[in-house]
Amino acid sequence: MIFNFTNHTRFYFFREPVDMRKGIHSLYHLVKTSGLQDALNGDGFVFIGRTRKSIKVLRWQKEGFVLYNKKLELGTYTLPQQVSEEVFFELERDVLDQMVNAINHKSSSNDLRLKAQLTL
Repeated sequence: MIFNFTNHTRFYFFREPVDMRKGIHSLYHLVKTSGLQDALNGDGFVFIGRTRKSIKVLRWQKEGFVLYNKKLELGTYTLPQQVSEEVFFELERDVLDQMVNAINHKSSSNDLRLKAQLTL
């Protein structure tokens, strides 16, 4: 797992792509207005961008929110199989690990240019 969470942390995936320019307040608003989750209980709320190159996890820790953000230079994140019609659905830690670590590396011309720049 790339993030440092306790074994008791539950994760909820937001099923719609999110504008990755959103920060803590905007993502908290999405959780709060869903009406289904309490964002202040220490659970992690997982958001993914439209292009599936960015992932964010919002979590309350004692005095305030922490926002974890990872953006891929190459490849895309795999999406979890949606098991619910809810706005947020619970992800098991293993599923989140697999989603974050199973990066799809399809080559495109942009990827090839970036690889060439990295080798120079």
